[in-house]
Amino acid sequence: MSLTKKEEEPRLEEVTNDPLPSMESGKATFFVYVLVFCVCVGGFLFGYDTGVISGALTPIQQEFDLQPVHKELVVGATTFGAIFGGFFAGVFSDSLGRKLLILFSSVVFIAGALLLALAPNFACLLVGRLVVGVGVGVASMIVPVFVSEIAPKNIRGRLTTLNTLVITFGQVIAYVINIAFANVDQGWRYMFGLAGVPALFQLVVMPFLPESPRHLVITGQKEKARKVIRQIYGDSVDDPFIDNEINLIANDIDISHAGSFKDFRLSEHYKPLIIACILQAAQQLSGFNAAMYYAATILQMAGFRSNQDSTSVAIIVAVTNMVFTMVAVLVIDRVGRRRMLVVTILTMIVGLIALGATFGVQQDFMPKQATCGGYATQCARCVVDDKCAWSASQNTCVTKDGHDAADIFASATGCPARGNDKAITGVLITALIVYVGSYALGLGYAPWLIQSEIFTTAMRGKANGISTAVNWICNLIISTTFLSMTDAVSAGGTYFFYAGLSLVLYVLIYLLVPETANRTLEEVHQGFMKKRRLE
Repeated sequence: MSLTKKEEEPRLEEVTNDPLPSMESGKATFFVYVLVFCVCVGGFLFGYDTGVISGALTPIQQEFDLQPVHKELVVGATTFGAIFGGFFAGVFSDSLGRKLLILFSSVVFIAGALLLALAPNFACLLVGRLVVGVGVGVASMIVPVFVSEIAPKNIRGRLTTLNTLVITFGQVIAYVINIAFANVDQGWRYMFGLAGVPALFQLVVMPFLPESPRHLVITGQKEKARKVIRQIYGDSVDDPFIDNEINLIANDIDISHAGSFKDFRLSEHYKPLIIACILQAAQQLSGFNAAMYYAATILQMAGFRSNQDSTSVAIIVAVTNMVFTMVAVLVIDRVGRRRMLVVTILTMIVGLIALGATFGVQQDFMPKQATCGGYATQCARCVVDDKCAWSASQNTCVTKDGHDAADIFASATGCPARGNDKAITGVLITALIVYVGSYALGLGYAPWLIQSEIFTTAMRGKANGISTAVNWICNLIISTTFLSMTDAVSAGGTYFFYAGLSLVLYVLIYLLVPETANRTLEEVHQGFMKKRRLE
């Protein structure tokens, strides 16, 4: 009796959970670490760009006389470009190859660095930030893919998380560069221009390195794929092992092609997609990237008036992020993804509330005023406004232009000393460390890890593309509204808003996110299948 077409086709869940044969993993060669190091330059540049804008923003504002909306555009332009860069990389990664896209991102980073370093006006600056954004988007998508495809199974997790650490390291180096050029004439041009150096290194080295085995199999170049796998494992494996690796890759590619977007109508696929999108939204709507992009500006609001002082203290943000990301990588498998998120998001919210309260005490939750006189005797909020200053003789806020410069109050903060100044500064920096450290332990790392574990092989690429787009869109929203929000509802009100958003998303995460630690991908998927059968 003949089978109908419907009977002949295996169900998606059967295809995606078909167990594959496994063989003992070989040992990685030194070549693997060289390859990963060269590829992760893209991750370093991603992190560097995130951090460098913090120190460059104030001198750029002074040179081009930028208003808050212009500063938001400069910051947000890179995120906007990254959305398109990531989409481009996702669409063409199979046809063009991982290696070619990495080379393309290097060229884009170099072009962006030159445009920014030589920018004669605001328009060119904006174009340069957009160009760099495209490079960031391509690198953020293709680097983790390349690393996961060339890494041996037994160290794949370690090498994949290495890219996350390299991103945070790039942020730290950016802050160091910001400090070095804070008092240099036209120093912001050097800050941006130096990003071209590692990109040039990557452009020179990558042509001599191989394509990923997966892409070689996709394009029918199995013999080349065998040679690359041999370079990865060396003499620690035999030919049958390499043949098995090729078969596993080919099988995985076939499974990936089995899924389509219409399969998201099934609950076992749309539920993990909803979870991934919530996690990515929570990562950005917590306001963390506002802390990274505007770190120096935030600390100027806190009383560190000089660009060098604010940039020097801002490095605390980057170092805290890097150190606690390292801790997260070491403990997340033992502690569990869900438990890490449930605990650290709460402490992060506490940090946000403390930041809001501290700014509120310092600035009385005062929004931006139409005139300097509107600030009256609120000096801390007065000096944050670029057009205002504190009059020593009148003990009130006055307009800078036309006022006697000798009468402008001169101090590190721009305001007369108060008895609680040191306490406010100490609480603010402590709250910032708690906020950043908690974020790094949970939301900074866990969403990407959970996202890689809750989708079937057939749906993973499509689902990751959607959830990553949610991440970039939320990033764009935060980065282009932060300064406007601080003007409209004050710095304290802005951080209370982020805390409120995070609390809502925390409830959703608590109710929806499953534990994926110490469970196979098949067990995670079966959990969603069981929920479907119970409905």
